[in-house]
Amino acid sequence: MATLAVGTKVDLSEFAAEALRFLPPDGDLVIVVHPAALRAPGDRHTQVAHLVDREPTWLGAMGEDLLVLVDGPPEPEARAACTARLLGGRRLWEVVRPGALLERDVASPLSTVYAGSVLRPWLVIGETADEALIAAPLNDAANPKWWTPVISRHTLAFDGNLKDGQLELAHVWTLPAGTAGIGALRAPGVPTVERAIRAYYGGP
Repeated sequence: MATLAVGTKVDLSEFAAEALRFLPPDGDLVIVVHPAALRAPGDRHTQVAHLVDREPTWLGAMGEDLLVLVDGPPEPEARAACTARLLGGRRLWEVVRPGALLERDVASPLSTVYAGSVLRPWLVIGETADEALIAAPLNDAANPKWWTPVISRHTLAFDGNLKDGQLELAHVWTLPAGTAGIGALRAPGVPTVERAIRAYYGGP
C-alpha cells in the first residue's frame, strides 16, 4: 500500500524524470494523495504536486517507487490547495487528448502511471493559476467506484464516442495549456462529476 502521508516532501527519481513527458518545474514535490490510499493493500499509487506560494503548478499520479524522499517540513495543507483549483477555469469540462504520459522509448506500463492508448480522452476538471489544464483520464466503464464516476455516453460529446466513460479521479495530471480540445461534457453530465470530485477531493 502507499506509505507516504499527505504533505510529505518528495522528488522524482532519476528514472522517472527521464521517463515522464509532463515534468514538474524544478523544486520539491509534495504528496497530496487521498488518505484512503494509505489503507489500500497491494497498491503503492499516490498523487503528487508541485506548489509555489501555496499555488499548485503541476500534478502527477504514479507509484511511490518513482519517488525519493527529500528533507523538508511537511505541507499538510497542500491537498486543500490543489482542491481549490478544481471545478473552475476557462476550459472546465473540455475533453482533450494529450497522448501518452511516457516518452516514446519507455516501456508501458510504468509503475502506476496511467497507460493505454495514446488516443485516450481526458476530462478537464480544473486549471492552475497559469492555465495549465488539470485533467483525469476516461476509461471504459468496467469497474465503477465512488471515486470513478461513470459518465453517460450521451453527455460525452466528442467525435467517435460510442460508450460510457469512467473518470479516474485518482490519476490526475496537469497538461499543457495548449492541449487541443476535442469535445466537452454536456451540462446534464456535470452534476454527477461535480459530486464525485467534491466527495473525493473535498471542497464546497
